[in-house]
Amino acid sequence: MDRKLNRIYRSWEKFINNFEIEPYVIRPLVANSWHRCLRMRVDPCATLSDLRLLSQVQIEKRIKRRKRLIDAAMPFMNHLYNFVKGTDTLVCLADDQGMVLDVLKDSVIQYRTKHLCHHIGCDWSEAIAGTNSIGTALIDKKPVQITASEHYCKALHELTGSAAPIFSPERELMGVLCIVGMYQNVHPHTLGMVVAAVEAIENQLVSQKASYELLIAYNKVKTAIETMSDGLIAIEADGQITQLNSLGAKILQVAREDCLSKHVSDVLGADFPLLDAMTDGKEFEDKEFFLDTPSGGTRFTSTARVIRDKEGNITGMIATLREMDTVHKLVHKMVGAQATLTFDHIIGNDPQLHSLIKRAKRVARSGSTILLQGESGTGKEIFAQAVHNASGRSGGPFIVINCGAIPRELVESELFGYEDGAFTGARKGGRPGKFELANGGTIFLDEIGDMPLDIQSSLLRVLQERQVTRIGGQKAIPINTRVIAATNKNLAWEVEKGNFRLDLYYRLNVITFQLPGLRERPKDIPYLAQYFVEKISCRLGQNPPTITPEFYNCLTEYHWPGNVRELENVIEQALHMVESGILIPDHLPSRIYSSQKNTSPKSIQTHKLKNAEATVIMNTLESSNWNISKAAAVLGIGRNTLYRKIDRYNLRQDKSHG
Repeated sequence: MDRKLNRIYRSWEKFINNFEIEPYVIRPLVANSWHRCLRMRVDPCATLSDLRLLSQVQIEKRIKRRKRLIDAAMPFMNHLYNFVKGTDTLVCLADDQGMVLDVLKDSVIQYRTKHLCHHIGCDWSEAIAGTNSIGTALIDKKPVQITASEHYCKALHELTGSAAPIFSPERELMGVLCIVGMYQNVHPHTLGMVVAAVEAIENQLVSQKASYELLIAYNKVKTAIETMSDGLIAIEADGQITQLNSLGAKILQVAREDCLSKHVSDVLGADFPLLDAMTDGKEFEDKEFFLDTPSGGTRFTSTARVIRDKEGNITGMIATLREMDTVHKLVHKMVGAQATLTFDHIIGNDPQLHSLIKRAKRVARSGSTILLQGESGTGKEIFAQAVHNASGRSGGPFIVINCGAIPRELVESELFGYEDGAFTGARKGGRPGKFELANGGTIFLDEIGDMPLDIQSSLLRVLQERQVTRIGGQKAIPINTRVIAATNKNLAWEVEKGNFRLDLYYRLNVITFQLPGLRERPKDIPYLAQYFVEKISCRLGQNPPTITPEFYNCLTEYHWPGNVRELENVIEQALHMVESGILIPDHLPSRIYSSQKNTSPKSIQTHKLKNAEATVIMNTLESSNWNISKAAAVLGIGRNTLYRKIDRYNLRQDKSHG
């Protein structure tokens, strides 16, 4: 061995003095390196005690750049150092530019190499330290072992270095690992140990990358789950909760941190309804559930999907959760369950009407139940929408239900909803009623006087208890809904006739508004006519025609049994008839124009008789304090006959309601 090393030393001297290479002595790898060092003017007699040591700031910057490499290499460096410890050997890690990132050495090797710089931050590239295992491995990008006089600088001739380059998973050169010791202790397996350690480091870098990418993917999924508009819960086949976003925890009324990695039965109960999907493998979509909780219970809809392995076995499930309020808001948006009209949409200058509007604006903020009475076409729904929009519930739903238009057998299910399988033909999964859908807003019960008696008792219970129980259900659902009821009937008389419950009447009759018929505010007729002419002309895409005084006169003289609604329809019909841009009586329906044109003395006499009869009946009712039985006896007619005449002449008791 010494003989071979002597020959290498003599060849080194020959190259340094005469720049000649003895190829049969010097390996091509070493020869190429010597030529590079010569071209870079490396001093072969340099002491190498100060190998361009970087500043502390520069060192920290380079270490930060290669943190992934250091984290991956340190465990294997420690293992390698423990293996060679006590053999006058050091283990060194350098970056891709030859700067030392870390070094492990004992006191003996530190003393024997005290003339050399092995500190963190020193530069062992070929351009600075000449041929050496670190610098040469970086240039040739393969494992190398440089022994004794193979080093270009004489200060290294007592050492042997074994090094191998380290590549990233993307095959980027990241650095080099080396073992340096006294040349007398060189062993042919030392380089193999370094290569094995580098392979382990590179495998660790691959694992690091996979873990990092997995972490990034997990964080992306976690962020996506947290930003979902629905709640989400994931459960393994063994019942462990592996995922629950914040909204899901809110819907289930649990603390998220108390659920993750816990068994579902421990935090949500053994009867948690969503587990049925995993038990029988039957997935479901938008199914409604009620879950008992310490806070009183929560109702939500859920869509569940099971997860299966390659063999088809269920390994878990994922379910989305949606709050009922969110579902209801979506329903309202789709079906247009919103009030769009305000008090500004109520047209007229009549003092009586203005007084009603002023009082309605005041009570709108109270949240009390309101009863609207008036003939058909007087604008009860417009009034109800205006009250809703002037209240604190204006941002909530406005649900309309016509109690007279729904088939008798469907009224209860429409109002209160039903559970799955409540009756034949019931929709699968059940259905919320109008009171539930109106939660947080207003429900407008139009034609309340036509509600069947047996349903009236259920409505009374809802108004009293402020909660509903669906048909076929057991759980009471709290509601926060304002009720506005409307009717064209006199409910007090309907109570006396046995058609309406007295207790429900009192419950509804908290604040009452009697909307006047159009004939009671004749001065508003021309004003309304002009408004409808302009509104409908705009809709039809035509210029508003001129209205003649005769046209106005016909409208004013008509008795308008259909009120404002009838007037609007008449104006629209007239606008379809006009051709000259001028509205005249001939454009009106015959019932309006002919009744004015063909008024005969006989018809006038009949009209006067009817007015006289109405006056007598009204006076009798007033004198008997509107006691129907007493008034009928005084008039000598039956009670039902008196009711019919009261309705025919549209007689109303003159009293104010709070």
